[in-house]
Amino acid sequence: MARLGKMTADHYRRRNLDQLVSVALNDAKQLNKPFDHKIIAAVDQFHIGGLRATLKMIELAGFKPQDRVLDVGCGIGGPARTIAYTCNCHVTGVDLSEDYCQAARLISRQLNMGNQTQFIRANALKMPFKNNSYSALWTQHVTMNIGDKKALLLEFYRILKPAGQLLMYEVLCKTHTNDSIKYPLPWAQKSEDSFLGNTHNYGALLHNCGFELKHLQDVSATAIISIQRVIERVLQGERKDPNLEIILGDSFLTMMENLLESLTDDKLSVVEFIAIKPSSPS
Repeated sequence: MARLGKMTADHYRRRNLDQLVSVALNDAKQLNKPFDHKIIAAVDQFHIGGLRATLKMIELAGFKPQDRVLDVGCGIGGPARTIAYTCNCHVTGVDLSEDYCQAARLISRQLNMGNQTQFIRANALKMPFKNNSYSALWTQHVTMNIGDKKALLLEFYRILKPAGQLLMYEVLCKTHTNDSIKYPLPWAQKSEDSFLGNTHNYGALLHNCGFELKHLQDVSATAIISIQRVIERVLQGERKDPNLEIILGDSFLTMMENLLESLTDDKLSVVEFIAIKPSSPS
């Protein structure tokens, strides 16, 4: 587990990330953007579909101000801030990368959202929270970096309050092997670093870990359009706004092209899940 954690942290490590984020914030200010949680959404919404996908998940969730939300694999905190701002609730983010957590704290301070959000370095398989701590748990493009899906879901189950929601927006594999998928991808440089769950058995896995599946939707068609637009902007040289190159570096375009190919070839899918921890054990 320690080796896998280091491997994941190394993949996402970006030297001087806090400085790069500060530059992105300043560049966005120069464009006269409203100084709110959306100011660098092209950078801090680190998943397919960006801010639009996050807002759709928030609408499905129906969060209330009294909810305590945990964002697992929070990156630099974009979704956590969007949830907190949109729903007026408190959000805790956890990520394996201390670099990401530091950048997330920096952005939240700049946006005066430090009281609504907090960011903690932690391993998703062993988080520092008591049983039944959170009313909702949120992930976006996280499970591809974690091999033991059952252990992960059981940890989610432990932390959620009874009747709590698990909201997941994940990339899954539609084939029986990762070998046919071209790398690098945004979450892994090569296949042995990638731990894609399978579309066909995820519902059963959630059930076996105690959850009741309430919503499942394949949103791959929307994801393909979103990725096509990103690639088109890069190829046309439209780089006025800060973008995910800050996070992914020089391989950004190659990763997006490979991801698009696997989605259009029906090897990968992008799926929304909502599952509930029952009010009482079944």
